[in-house]
Amino acid sequence: MKSFDTNIVLRFFLNDIPSQSEKVRRLFAAPPFYISDVVISEAVFVLEKGMGFDRQTIADLLRGLIAIPGLNCSDHLLPQVVDLYEQKRSLSFVDCYSAVEAGVFGTKLYTFDKKLINQGGLHVLSPQ
Repeated sequence: MKSFDTNIVLRFFLNDIPSQSEKVRRLFAAPPFYISDVVISEAVFVLEKGMGFDRQTIADLLRGLIAIPGLNCSDHLLPQVVDLYEQKRSLSFVDCYSAVEAGVFGTKLYTFDKKLINQGGLHVLSPQ
């Protein structure tokens, strides 16, 4: 199995460097492959903060990525993370991931982040 870093994922999304994008297309055409949550988080950060993409576009790109046959990723978490990220515009992708992960695993998420407490779900709490 192959594992892809953030640059590979960004070339796949952006198709901005034709010679590299073609190589990426060949990699994606030969599954299986793995993309870590850290790589996905970094790609979201670059698209949002570095390139100014809006959340809807990023969510659509992520949904397309997650749907690729042969991709191994945290597919038990990522669809919910993408939905929350798209809906809660004041939460970062990492905050959304943390809230969803805690919810999926049935744990409480403690934070001092008031936006996350208010929007992350009933399982997101402030320490007492």
